[in-house]
Amino acid sequence: MNATGPSLSAQLTAAAWREDLGGARTRPAPAPEGAFNQLAPGPGADEDPVKTLETILGAAVPEHLAAELESARTALAYARARATERHRHLAALAARAGAPTLARLIAGGTRDVDGTARLLETLATDGHQLHPCARTRLGWTRTDLERYDLETPRPIGVRLIADRGGVLSRSGQDFRTHPMLAGLDLPDPVLPVHPWQLEHRILPEYGHLFATGRLRLLEATVPAWPTAAIRTLAGHRAPGALKLALGIHITSTRRDISPHTARLAPLLSALLGDLPGPPHAFATDTAGAWLDGARDLTAIARSPLREATPAGTVCVPATALTATSPVTGASLAAEYADWSGDPDAWLRDYAALFTVPVLTKAAMGIGLEAHLQNSLVAMRGPAPHTPITRDLGGARLHTPSLPFDLTLPPDSPVNAPSMDQVRSKAAYTLFQNHLAAIAAALERDCGTDTAAFWADLADRIADLDLPAADRDAYLAPAMPTKALLTMRLHPGREIETLVDNPLARSRP
Repeated sequence: MNATGPSLSAQLTAAAWREDLGGARTRPAPAPEGAFNQLAPGPGADEDPVKTLETILGAAVPEHLAAELESARTALAYARARATERHRHLAALAARAGAPTLARLIAGGTRDVDGTARLLETLATDGHQLHPCARTRLGWTRTDLERYDLETPRPIGVRLIADRGGVLSRSGQDFRTHPMLAGLDLPDPVLPVHPWQLEHRILPEYGHLFATGRLRLLEATVPAWPTAAIRTLAGHRAPGALKLALGIHITSTRRDISPHTARLAPLLSALLGDLPGPPHAFATDTAGAWLDGARDLTAIARSPLREATPAGTVCVPATALTATSPVTGASLAAEYADWSGDPDAWLRDYAALFTVPVLTKAAMGIGLEAHLQNSLVAMRGPAPHTPITRDLGGARLHTPSLPFDLTLPPDSPVNAPSMDQVRSKAAYTLFQNHLAAIAAALERDCGTDTAAFWADLADRIADLDLPAADRDAYLAPAMPTKALLTMRLHPGREIETLVDNPLARSRP
């Protein structure tokens, strides 16, 4: 089974249409249009993406964006070639096991929850489905792609830096108690670092800390695999994950980690985990460490997924659900939905599972980043059982509305000045990024009635015990969307545009 998808040029065209860039939506749609003005381009020729964007803009593409597009084009082609080999391996495993679908093959993975989830992460070859620069890897060479990107065939050796001089600050638990570091002889507190980061950012910039003995590079390494987030690495021999600063440009930004994020992560995980409400599990951030005033020497430890996954279930990353199964050629979501016997009901159940807790928390001033990459679902057979959220660094918090005490610096990116930002974060990530992708995959592969789905979801939202302002925002005729391509034309700016809202169109 080949790992193929829309060309980068087709993704650019879809982004321009969704954002109405240059009045794109005044012209005939170049591909079928779905919810939130999202196009569904099919596989196409690998055209020059810079020339495609120049045609859309009627002007030259800025130099920085041309470089990002070239990086994305190269990395995407290489990723798809390597993913094809992985798909063949998975298809062979299913054939030997007599499993008619990938969903049925992994249903037996309840004893190794973390390993099964990590394997499924590799299906997300194209990355962020709404971002044309999803596979941008500015700063990496071809060798770096081979060693460190999602499709690497060998685990990455995470390096450890001993904080002998006490120069690092910490929050939460000690990294040495994390399962991935268990069994190592570590007399001093440590900071795990990505090997690329160590070579290209840390040693060149902070060599004086090593020269004076305040920091010491240890010989021990921790084997780990990249997840869809790339800088977050899942354990190879032990469960859990480490989110590490990685100073390369992916999608829209350089992927280092702010000290504020590392400080807040364990605290926020604990606060959210104690909230009452509908079933909702979190992959808990347990530890953070950082060098004050720097973003290069920063890390966060995350608990094993098995701790958030109910017994007898498997943990499936939502990014895998929209990806093509190497066994059937349909989406993994379609395999589950068909297995259930009623794809339309399966989609409604899945959507309700996430919608109720995410919108309930938004009403409390907690705007979770509930997009595909941060969402996982515990599956019991074909049935979605429990929603799981990971990585709270992109959340938006309106402190006056929170059900707990939390002080945030005014310039914190997590700090939402108004509830409008909280609602926008929840609605964009949950509806536009997450559920729209699942619904489109099932419409394509199972023939589900998406108009009926959005109408049913709108009725469910209307019946939730939410503030009127929340319901009005989620069911409005138009909804703000992140203008991801437009933002790359104007880096450093947060830009939104309005898209048609199927939750409103479907209602009487």
